[in-house]
Amino acid sequence: MNEKPTQFKPAPWYKHAWVWFIIALPASAVVASLYTVYVAYQHPPQVIAKQNKFQLKND
Repeated sequence: MNEKPTQFKPAPWYKHAWVWFIIALPASAVVASLYTVYVAYQHPPQVIAKQNKFQLKND
């Protein structure tokens, strides 16, 4: 009868895997958007000075 009740000590928030999974989802979206902006600035669209009109042949 002299047993001590066991006390449950929850782990810190950073030791739970689901926390990192939930943080990783928006973080990956931010990284992907920054990469998209980088690629867009490195390879801007080319301006076409003269427009050629092509006619399709009707067979």
